[in-house]
Order: sequence, then structure tokens, then C-alpha cells
Amino acid sequence: MTQQPAALTARAPSSGGGSAPLLSRRRWGGVGRALRSPAALAIAPLGLIITLFFLLPLFGMTMIAFTVDDGDGGSTLGVENFSGLAGAHARALTNSVLVSLVGSLIAAVVGAVTALCISQIRSKRLDSVVAVFSSVLANDGGAPLAFSFIVTLGNTGLVYVMLNLGDTGFTLYSWQGLVVMYQYFLIPTMIMVTLPTFVGLRKEWTEANTALGGSAWTFWRRVGLPVALPSLIGGWILLFGSAYATHASAAVLMGSGGFQLIPLTIASQLSSGTGGGGESTAMALGVTMVVIAVATLFLFSRLQRRSAKWLQ
Repeated sequence: MTQQPAALTARAPSSGGGSAPLLSRRRWGGVGRALRSPAALAIAPLGLIITLFFLLPLFGMTMIAFTVDDGDGGSTLGVENFSGLAGAHARALTNSVLVSLVGSLIAAVVGAVTALCISQIRSKRLDSVVAVFSSVLANDGGAPLAFSFIVTLGNTGLVYVMLNLGDTGFTLYSWQGLVVMYQYFLIPTMIMVTLPTFVGLRKEWTEANTALGGSAWTFWRRVGLPVALPSLIGGWILLFGSAYATHASAAVLMGSGGFQLIPLTIASQLSSGTGGGGESTAMALGVTMVVIAVATLFLFSRLQRRSAKWLQ
């Protein structure tokens, strides 16, 4: 027992310096060597781009959002700019949540079922082709997408006239039209996210379930769905965030004031100039979108990591 402290003391230097004081030369010397390494120099341009075009604008947006007039010609910190979320911009918030929720739910169901059907074919070549096309379609949007839907499903669109959709009361220039248009990139996104999960469900698990007398429903209830559920929920959260932040397609389809959405309201406030306080309101709305985006990415990452543990 008397030799144990000596053994622990002998092993201490090989622990990597984890017990070194915070301001010690040994600790900060390792940081300096890491910053001078080739890897750090290689990612320095990326760090500069992130700082200039992400961190600094984010800091400026946050400062403007929380800066309010103190009434004496000066400014102070406050949350008055966020009051519009419960007042003048409550309709935009409600519409954004409605479109994002309905659109993401439909795309999640259709995309997950499609990915499941593709995974049952068990063709690596087909999986690769679907992954490539899904990646392309998931990132295809903006003004060209809106114009394509206007030509197809607009009030004088080809499909709209052929199917007499006017008799059903459907119009592309409504929240239902936005939901339909969003499916173009939301469904491929869901396929891209969930296809690897369904492909990763091992054939041995199905055979073991069959050997034990289990049915297909038993397999999905006790094995397949619990493994795939984190990926499915994560995919839906990602779809919700993507639909919530979509701007260009909605702006072309709905115009600046046709239908209130948070992204369109931000653009409208910025275009109104700084004299009427529109910039501060726009920055406050932008901060809420950043919070939603960060929460979306965090939850998606955690859920994907949880699902990946079973598929490795």
C-alpha cells in the first residue's frame, strides 16, 4: 500500500499533461504547436471565411436585435424588438409554423416510405443513384423552382388546366400551394437522410425474427422501428427547419405581401430602410431563425448519432 502513491506519481507524466494548471507553459505550449501545425494552416482559410461571413454577421445581427432606443437619443440593451413576434408579426410566425409543420409531416411520411421501398430492393447501384439524385433535388430551389411550379400548377399552368384544378378550389398562391411546392426538395431530403438507415437494417435481424416465430409486424415493432425512429424524427426536424427558412421560392411565388412568412417579413423590414426601425425588427426575427436553425441541427445530429450506434 505504501508503494501505490509512488506508482501513481510515476505514471502521471505519461497522462498527457491533463493535470497541468490552466496558465502553465506546458498546456499553452501544446496549443501553440497545434496552431503552427500544417493541419491548422490548411484550415486557416476556412476559419477566415467562417469568421468574416458567419461569426461577425451573427454577432452584428445579435447586437442590433438587442439594441433599443432609451428615449434620450441613446441606446441600451433590451428585448423590445422581439415584441413583434406576439404582435404585428404573429401572423407571419403562425403561417411559417403551419406551412413548415404540414409540409415536413407530409414529406417525412412520403420520403420515409419511399426510402423503405428502395431499401428492400437491396441494390447498391440503385442506392447510389438515388442518393445522388436526392442530394441534387434537395439542394434545388429558389426562383427557378417557383417559376417551374407557376408554369405547371399556376392559374394558367399546364397541369392546372388539364386537371381542372380550379373546380376543386386549389390555388398555388396559398399556404397549400407552398406546401405542395416544398415537397419538391423536402421529400428528396427525407430520402437522403433515411435511406442509409433502412439499408443498414441487417438481414440477420429479419432472419432471427422469423426463426423465432415472429411476424413482419413483430420485427418492425420490436427491432426495425426502434432502430430507425431516431433517424426518422431527426429527418422530420431537419425538414421542418428547412421549410421554415425557405425564402427565395416563397418570395417569387407569393410576392412580398401576398402571404406573410418570417423570411418574407425579414426581407420586407430590411427593404423599408433603417429610419422606421425596420432593421432592428428584421434582426430580431433573424435571431429567432438562427435559434431554430441551431436547435434543428443540434437535435438532428444527436438523433443521427443515436441511430448510427445500431447500424455500425
